[in-house]
Parts: sequence; structure tokens; C-alpha cells
Amino acid sequence: MRKIKTMLMTFQTIIGTRQANGRVPPNTPVTGRPGGRRPAQAMGSAFWVACMLTWPIGSAHASSLVPQTHLDGNCIPKFSVSLPVFGPAGSIPRVDAYTHRKLTVTMKEIDQTVLPKGDTDTCGKGVKFGKTRVWAYETSDSATNQVLGQANWPAVTIETRRAVPTQVKFVNELPSFNASNPYGPGLVQGLLSVDQTIHWADPLQKMCGMTTRDCTLPENKTNACCLPYTGPVPATVHLHGAVIPARFDGGPDSWFTPDGKTGAGYSSLGRPGYGKAIYQYLNDQEAGTLWFHDHTLGATRTNVFAGLAGFYFIRQPRKEPQQLPKDAYELELAIQDRQFDTNSQLYFPVEATVKTHPYWSVMFEGDVPLVNGAPWPYVDVEPRRYRLRILNGSNHRSYDLSYGRAVAYQIGADEGYLAKPMKISNVRLSPGERADMIVDFTKLAGKVVTMTNTEPGEMYQLPEIMRFRVNSPLKGSDSSCDPAQPAGASGYCIWPTPSARLTDGQGHVLPNVKIDKVRQFVINENFDYPANIEEFVNNTKWDGLLSPGIAAEFPTDGVSETPRVGSVELWEIVNVYTPGVAAQIHPIHTHLAQFQVLNRQKFNLEGYYAAWEGAFGSGPAPLPTSCTPGKYCPGYGPPLSYNTPNADGAVGGNPALKPFLLGNPIAPEAGETGWKDTATSHARQVLRVLVRWTPTDTPVVKGQSYAGSNLFAFDPTEDYYVWHCHIIDHEDNEMMRPYKVSN
Repeated sequence: MRKIKTMLMTFQTIIGTRQANGRVPPNTPVTGRPGGRRPAQAMGSAFWVACMLTWPIGSAHASSLVPQTHLDGNCIPKFSVSLPVFGPAGSIPRVDAYTHRKLTVTMKEIDQTVLPKGDTDTCGKGVKFGKTRVWAYETSDSATNQVLGQANWPAVTIETRRAVPTQVKFVNELPSFNASNPYGPGLVQGLLSVDQTIHWADPLQKMCGMTTRDCTLPENKTNACCLPYTGPVPATVHLHGAVIPARFDGGPDSWFTPDGKTGAGYSSLGRPGYGKAIYQYLNDQEAGTLWFHDHTLGATRTNVFAGLAGFYFIRQPRKEPQQLPKDAYELELAIQDRQFDTNSQLYFPVEATVKTHPYWSVMFEGDVPLVNGAPWPYVDVEPRRYRLRILNGSNHRSYDLSYGRAVAYQIGADEGYLAKPMKISNVRLSPGERADMIVDFTKLAGKVVTMTNTEPGEMYQLPEIMRFRVNSPLKGSDSSCDPAQPAGASGYCIWPTPSARLTDGQGHVLPNVKIDKVRQFVINENFDYPANIEEFVNNTKWDGLLSPGIAAEFPTDGVSETPRVGSVELWEIVNVYTPGVAAQIHPIHTHLAQFQVLNRQKFNLEGYYAAWEGAFGSGPAPLPTSCTPGKYCPGYGPPLSYNTPNADGAVGGNPALKPFLLGNPIAPEAGETGWKDTATSHARQVLRVLVRWTPTDTPVVKGQSYAGSNLFAFDPTEDYYVWHCHIIDHEDNEMMRPYKVSN
């Protein structure tokens, strides 16, 4: 603890220098999010920045294979690049999967114009911008080989209709780094150092993550495990938000390499050949904004950072709100942050690593915001209503977005539509979350509207994201629905068939909902800096058999979450951290199952942590010899028996939370009142969600449980799904767990 205090004191001295350099503006207010998000995270922010600024292991660096010099994001011109637009509003048509029902999506390395081509930096350094090497998805028709979506970061949006299946052949053509030709094919792998010491895909089976070594010691300098991975690139594809069989879910173990190596969870229709996998997407779910991205075990953060992400829309015209802005007036906006070097290439620093993990960082944060792959872009719009479908595709950064003088309404989030349009002044998105918006520029002809961000960064503030220039003449009249009208009035945005509801949106379970089981989980991290840092779901390793407490109760496969198909469960996710050390948010994402946010509630962290820590030694298996009864034991699993309900009646192996709760439950934000697959767990709070293993449009019948009844169009019990933190730096180092649906 003395070391921690010293680092925090050092931070107070050094942060002034960072402020002077423009990285963390002085006197930046820390705004309070309902539920207390920012004050808690701000404490963690100071700590993590302190760690990075006082890291004693070595100098900060990005690639150890390709020489790089970081280019300050402030040197890149703002609002000089037009927004890449997919669909009728732009020059890049979306991929029509309704017409082309068999697609081939190929992963390629390409040179893409990202920074203002031909321009020179604004800092007088003489840096002239060129093309950026990225990884990209290219989409074509499987039968004709016609390219429907050019290789691009992000991918050209795929759109389809409900109940019309899409078969996709994924092809991995990603090249590996070649030291003899570093700027040739494989440059991207050379820029992004993949850490072999964490539990990861490990195509060459070096097993580096199975033992611990200090990579800072001279004798380990050339140890293969302490060097970045340069073998065949493992990749897989997860359709985020999809209701699909586990074999096509793109789980972390489903990876495959160009030369035919595969993970234990690899699956495919037929035998497509080396470096390929064929998935069948049923699209049998309500309309929503999905997205697809890489999900490779231990390399998700680098593969997504490299560019492997894109939107996927499911439409259901007759059951969606009527007369929404469409065609040229519907824009998708994928927001991500990045850093670049002076050669216009991606820059992925690993300055916050630890001795045992030389290239893994607890977080990445960029100093350049990009929308659809363009830095600080602008788009010309008409003075009328637009539909904006927004994704936070960042590794770690959250956003709190506002639209200046434009009037904004949120109509949907993640898995579908809200019960009614909600007028908002801002929308907050953690990594993985989506927002479906109507933004009204009607009265702003000739004006410029800036999308701003007030969410403080850990290292870099990004107060401006993009601009809407309301300078295009209005074409005809705006016949789209007007969410400003009173409900039921002519022209109001009516949703003809609203989804089933589990909560009232004000923090309460609806009286007709039957909860089949309550689980309480602790979200925590092992902070043993600089020796080690790990992120845990319920203090359990990704492989539960490596956690003694879980292995003792679930010896077959180490899987502790086995919800019954058809059931509704209340998950209470308790964000715990060592008092006085570090606080982080954790956006929690579930595969297959959607949920509705019930509420959040503050709790006495110090009191609960003492009870939780004190329970170690009472679990179902002896503590490892390295642990002491009554003290936190990293990775042991929860301290008590998982299957024995605590005093709150909840399973999960943790002490009852109720005695430590503070104040009243906090209702979800307006944009969290629909079906979701990702929601934010805040420090010093419990996040409560109602998870249901049925299609979202299954009606709720008073007092009735569907537990044991499979209402999906497939058998979800055949294989494993996962749930995890969607800060992908965290999920890459243990903050992810498999779960299995049972009958």
C-alpha cells in the first residue's frame, strides 16, 4: 500500500505536465452520471494514469518490431474529412443480404485513406499524411463472387430482414509479419503486439500462458514467450446481439488461421477448407442494430483495433415504428478512438503493462476520435429529421454524446426499440452499446451542429467527435414521423407491436413477471502491480477448472452458469475493487440472451469488501498455499459455495449484499429501458438486470414461467455461450466466462 500511495503522490506532480501538454486539460470538470459513474471512475482514472506515468519496468512503447513515433492527435486537422456514408445517403451501398442470401466475408489487409490525405500536420512537424494499413472485411456474393461491400474499416454495413436466413462464409486471409520486409504484407501484425503470456488462442501451442515468468529480466529478453506473436493470425467473427446457435456465435475458442489451425470451439457448415468457416444466421429476432466483430481469445483487442468490425441491421418493416427517417436520412455512425504514428499508421501503446504480461494493457485510449473510420469528420445534411444509429466500438472509452442545438430523441438501444421515443439531452454509451436516435435539424438551416462528448477520458479528452453541416437544401417535405408530437397524435412515431416488458422502466419488476433464479456476481480484479494484473468475472478464470472453488463444484467443465432455457433470472452484478486502489466501470455483455436493466444501487464498498474478503477459506475447496484464510485469494472463484443460496436467496458464492446497500435503487437511464445485450456496471454499485432465455417478443403471462420450454428456433443447449466485460482489453485477460443453457 505504501507503493500505491507513493504512485498517487507522484501522479499529483506529473499530471501538471500532462495538462500543460494538452493531454488532460486542467480544471476539467468531472460530471456526475446518474448513479455516480464518473466520481467513482475518476478515482480509478487517476490511479491508472499514475501507473502508466510512473511505470518502472521500461520506456513506453508501441510496436517492438516496427520503429514508430507517436503523432499527437492534436496535430491532425479537425473537420477536414467527410464522413464515409453507407447506404443511399452516400456512395457506398449497404450489402443487401435479403437479396444475396449467401455471402463471403473475407478478412484482408489493405491500405485505406484515413487521415486527411496529402495534408500536413497542424503542429509544424512536417508530417505529411498518407494511407493507413488496416485489417478489413470485404463482402461478396458467394455464388457470383460479385463484390457487394469493398474491403473497408469499418466494414460496409450488411442489412437483411427478419426470418430470412443469411449464410456467411468467413475467409481469413490476414498476413503475418515478415521481419525482412516490415512494411510489406503483415505490417499490421507488426504494429500490434500480441501478448503470448495471457490465456489466448495460441495457434502454435507455445503454452506461454500456463507458466509465469518475469519478462523484464535480462535472461528472458529473448524468451519466445516474452516476444510478440508473429505466427499465423487467428480470427473469428461474433455477430454481437444475434440470437443464434452457439456453433455459429463466433465464441472466443472458435478461431481459425489462414493455414488451417483452429481453436477447440471451431465450427462450420460443411468443409469449407483451410482458413474458412461457414455460419448460418437465422435472423429470427426482432429488428435491431447488431454489429459483427472479431472475438478471438486473448486477441480481440488487437484484431478489433486493427479494423475488424461492422454494422449488421435486421429489419422488420411492418412491425417497426412507422415512417421513421429512412433511405438517405438514415446514417450509421461507428465511433472508435485510435492513436497514429508519424507514418500515418496505427499506434497501439503498451505502456501500462506488467512484468508477467509485456504487451497486454489494462486499457487502451486514443487521442483521435474516428467515425466510420474518419477522424473528426463532417457530413452535410438537410434541415430535417435524421435517424442516427450509433455504435460505441471503442476498446475502452465511454462516450456521453450531445447534439448542440439539434433536438434529439432516442428510439432504440441494442436489441430493438424503446416503448416510446425519449427526448434526451445526451446519450451515454459504454463499449459495445448502441443507440438508435432521431435528431431533428429542421430549424437549423445554415448552421453547424457539433456532436460533443463530455465523458472524461483516462488519458485523453475528446470533447468533439464530428460535425453536421446543415447546408444541403431540403428535398421535398419531411414526411417522417415526429417524436415531438404527443403520443397517439397524427404523425407520432408509433410502434405497432411493442416488445414484451419485464420492468416498468422506473426500477421495478412488473407484477406479472416470475423470476426463476437470483444470482449475485462480483466483478473484480487482481491488482498486484507491477507483478501482475488480471480482470475477473466472479473471481474466476476464463477456464473455471483453473479456479479451485469453481472446479470443486463444477468438475466436468468448470461452467457455473447453467440457466434453464425459457427462464427469467435476476443477475445482480456487484462492482467490487480493493478500497483505495482502483475503480473501473465494466460494460457487461451477454451472448444469445437479452436482458432489461432493472436498476442500480449503491453499496458500502468497504463493508462488503471486508465481508467478501473475510469469507475466503470457507469455500468448497482448500485455498492454494499462496493464499491466506480471511484474505482475498485471486482467481480462486467466489469465496463461498456457488450453489448454496446466501441470506439474500442468491446463488453465486458471495456474501449477501442486502446488509450493505445504501439509499434507494436508481432507475435505468431513458435509453436503457428496452431490450439490451450490454449494460454498464459502475464502481460501488450493484447492476441488476433481468435476463430471459426466450425470444424478446415472447409474451409475458402473469405468474407463468417458461423455464424448461425452448421457444427459440434452434436448440440453445447444444454448446457454450459466453458473457463478459466489453472493455475488450479486460475480456482478453480473464474477464469472460462461458455459460451453458440447460433444459
